[in-house]
Amino acid sequence: QLYAWWTLESPLHAGGDLRSFDEFFNLTFNYRLDAGVYAPYGSINLILRELRKSGETELEPLLERKRNSDKMAAWAVSNCYGKRMDFAKSLMDAGLQVDTFGGCFGGRQIGGGRYSDTFYSELQKYKFYFSFENSINCKDYFTEKFWFNGLRSGAVPVVWGPRKSDILKVAPTKSFIHSNDFDTPGELVKYLKYLATNETAYAEYLHWRTWVNHPEKIETRLRLENRENDLRSFCKLCSMVQSDGRDRKRGVKSPVRIVHSLNEAWIGTEKGECHNLYRIVHPNKI
Repeated sequence: QLYAWWTLESPLHAGGDLRSFDEFFNLTFNYRLDAGVYAPYGSINLILRELRKSGETELEPLLERKRNSDKMAAWAVSNCYGKRMDFAKSLMDAGLQVDTFGGCFGGRQIGGGRYSDTFYSELQKYKFYFSFENSINCKDYFTEKFWFNGLRSGAVPVVWGPRKSDILKVAPTKSFIHSNDFDTPGELVKYLKYLATNETAYAEYLHWRTWVNHPEKIETRLRLENRENDLRSFCKLCSMVQSDGRDRKRGVKSPVRIVHSLNEAWIGTEKGECHNLYRIVHPNKI
């Protein structure tokens, strides 16, 4: 019997003392690149496949939709965690127009609800989407807020919470705007307003969508052949279990898999960065 540790949350929200599971699990199954089986919230190859399936193969119709709209930024949030709420408020106070949705703002939905056709068509009217996570600096932790609410919809993600370096491992180089690149909320707002009035500069953040028709232009590190499990993480998990079963029936010894310390593998590797949300790295950047 194989046991896999599966979680979609960061160690901040799915942690605690895990020492009672020492020597119990055979592998980890989650969004982190160092997991036994990598199971991300999304991937660029999955997004490109969805765009191809929905017929969104040209960039111009998306840009035209934005030209005909005065909508600037959207944000849907139902976990009213203080620090990200404070950062969003600082952007609004600096003059950024933001339409708010979700449980923190009366339960208002975007279009017909998450991932409906109208959800995407409504978000496409916005130039930006706030991809703000509920955790800061947690290894590889960025969710559907980035992949689907942002990249998939065509509203450029404005990121707060994850490390920029973690996102760049798996996302197109110029596909998002990271809040830590700006010394103050005001500077970030100034840049967003600049992009909103300069379509050429803004379109650079959407150019990766042309990879739908030109897969040869996909950055080498992101090509499907170099991104194992980007689309089929559950399939790999099933394949691993089936392979071990076949080995047992043939009397072949399976590879030894054991997570000696889940506590160390899941929490210890964060080295205190993830589970202290109130650690101030830069007073203007957090």
